[in-house]
Amino acid sequence: MDTMEAETATLYELLGRHWTVGAAVTNAVFDPAGDGVGFALADGGLAIAPLQDGEPPQDRCRIALDQGRMTISPRRKPVPPLMRVSIGDAPLQLASLGKSGFVTGEGGQLLDVSASGITRVAANRGAGIDLLAAVPDGGVLAACDGTIIFYRADGDVGWLQQRAGGRVSAMAVAPDGRRFALGTDGGVLVRSFGARPEPVASYVLGSVSTLSWSPDGNWLAASIAGADITLVRLADSRIVRIANYPAEVASLSWSADSGILVTSGGYRMVAWDVTSLDGGSDRPASVVTGHAGFVLVETVEMHPDRPLVAAGYSDGRVVVARIGQGDELIVKSPGRGAVQVLRWSRDGQHLAVGTRDGEAAVVTFPPHIFK
Repeated sequence: MDTMEAETATLYELLGRHWTVGAAVTNAVFDPAGDGVGFALADGGLAIAPLQDGEPPQDRCRIALDQGRMTISPRRKPVPPLMRVSIGDAPLQLASLGKSGFVTGEGGQLLDVSASGITRVAANRGAGIDLLAAVPDGGVLAACDGTIIFYRADGDVGWLQQRAGGRVSAMAVAPDGRRFALGTDGGVLVRSFGARPEPVASYVLGSVSTLSWSPDGNWLAASIAGADITLVRLADSRIVRIANYPAEVASLSWSADSGILVTSGGYRMVAWDVTSLDGGSDRPASVVTGHAGFVLVETVEMHPDRPLVAAGYSDGRVVVARIGQGDELIVKSPGRGAVQVLRWSRDGQHLAVGTRDGEAAVVTFPPHIFK
């Protein structure tokens, strides 16, 4: 990663646009069309920030010809306010639907919200929506009191599965769009898409709070209550348990090649080389990444293309590190609340940041900052 002639404490100001939104940020989703990013708020509101920046960092960067060192100048104008949309249900469920905009749940209604804040009712099921998960083809899955409903990109119901496992604590769709996983009391259910699914695959793992598929669809990672994570290989139902985290793991993120799983829950980014399990080991090899300290990592997010991981800490710090290396780029210094949401844009240029104290930000990285 390159260096800049600017104090690292001000990098957040130089590269980022940030706003006070009045409630904890619980999720962030980039609009599929690339027009904006939506921040779900704990009070049931939705805050939308445009991705277009009137003073993008790349226009304020200069590279010295003699030494190749980069400098960046401050903004000259205030950052325009973001848009706040009142939805209703708290905490707000948020996902993408179709080719643009966002989808949220309000009571039994599925609401389609454009990047400009225009809201319309996409569907009205009647039962409350507990969880939403985007589907690769542009649709969305909704968990509604034990029933799973697949909505197509136009909002029409494609199919539903009744009594799909009782209360759902987590939900994730496989990258191929043919299967989905549900976290329930005591374990994980894997089902195929359609009104008449194939036989259910069931794993007794404990209480599940987070689920994440590897990009190749071979592994399913689950965060288990009690500071553990579990890996399940679907082909042979192999189960690998990793216990004794300092804190409960709230965030799971995979590298683009499915070889590395990075988690929160430690005093540094915890990275596991999942490919090391192919040799018969009962635990994946640890890949030392970033600095160890005395502050817990709350959330992690792998870059979509590069071997880079962003980490947010309970003291408000945000760093970016290269997998397997100790150097860190300090994006945001401590302060302004624990970071509980990090999300890269699809092209890896923007990083959305959300804190427990109600700050939302979009940090835009110049193309040459990561070598």
